Amino acid sequence: MPIVRPLTASRRTVVMTGLAGLLAGSARGAGSATTLKVPEVDALTLQVVDDAATFGPFLPSLDLPRMKVIRAGNGGPARMPRMLPNALMAEFGLSILAQSHIAAQVRRVLVDFGYSREVLANNLQLLSIDPATIDAAVLSHGHLDHYGGFAGLFGDQGARRNPLPLTVGGEETFCERVAQIGDPPPVMGALDRTALAKAGYAVRIQPEPAIIADQAFTTGVIPLDSFERAAIPTQMRPGVGCDRSRLAPAKRSVSQLADDGEHELATCYAIKGLGLVVIASCSHRGVINSVRRAQAVSGIQKVHAVIGGFHLVRPRTEDEARQTVAEFARIDPTYIIPMHCTGEVFIAEALRLMPSKVIRSYVGTKFVFSQT
Repeated sequence: MPIVRPLTASRRTVVMTGLAGLLAGSARGAGSATTLKVPEVDALTLQVVDDAATFGPFLPSLDLPRMKVIRAGNGGPARMPRMLPNALMAEFGLSILAQSHIAAQVRRVLVDFGYSREVLANNLQLLSIDPATIDAAVLSHGHLDHYGGFAGLFGDQGARRNPLPLTVGGEETFCERVAQIGDPPPVMGALDRTALAKAGYAVRIQPEPAIIADQAFTTGVIPLDSFERAAIPTQMRPGVGCDRSRLAPAKRSVSQLADDGEHELATCYAIKGLGLVVIASCSHRGVINSVRRAQAVSGIQKVHAVIGGFHLVRPRTEDEARQTVAEFARIDPTYIIPMHCTGEVFIAEALRLMPSKVIRSYVGTKFVFSQT
């Protein structure tokens, strides 16, 4: 049983040490270079708060080996006694609420905030998610469709006595970006750290792997170690919104450059008896690179599920999407849950080669992982 220290009375402590204990030896890969002692949770539930895909009340829930899929109804939790007057909303954004437990200790981590505060606030309310119960948040990277909804979490409550810890991967998170679509390309904007503070967040820049809220962990910066390249449809403006002096030396002296997503993080869990669940968010550094990084950080080779956006659309190619499916077949995760920016070529090819592994996701869906 891992040793887990209780949260303080504020329930807002992010533990940055490995005191959560060692994972079961049988789950570790032989000879793995472990850089972080990650906690092992008894069970994990991931609920989709924001994504681009919705479905009506007729989609069945699923009871699969070591994963249950619970679908939301027309506008709220499953098994609602009445249909609600409002419905869950979808947009091109991503937000996932993770709830894990070790014995009686429950922790909740929000991964990303979606595109708009209106959608985040609407969906939180309809899904009966109380923001006051969230222990920490992680922002995968500095793109508007992942941070834009942050003000919708606490609404107009104003300054909070105990700000919510928010982990980001680097100073680049706050640089202004220009989208590489349209003519002229539109300015995406920059994440405002002053606005974050006013909205109730305490930012922690953590480029190294870190334990989040006692039970999750981040990959830290994701190396480009596989065939995958950094593929990001934005350019970054050093010094606009971010502190130029805190960027990598090669990026300080230019006014605009191609974005390489060096600050991007994946958020992960190790589940007792099952292995890793990797929340890849957008995978600009590559979903395979993200999984390999999670394996290296934790020392755990078995991958139970990979969920999130895999970004196998432009500027990546259809051949890259198919190559990614082939690499997933070698990794052999139990489940693959493509969302957000994954792209239909990957999904079709994965369904062809691994039909029992691919699970479609919709706003409001819960994925419950446990041995039982």
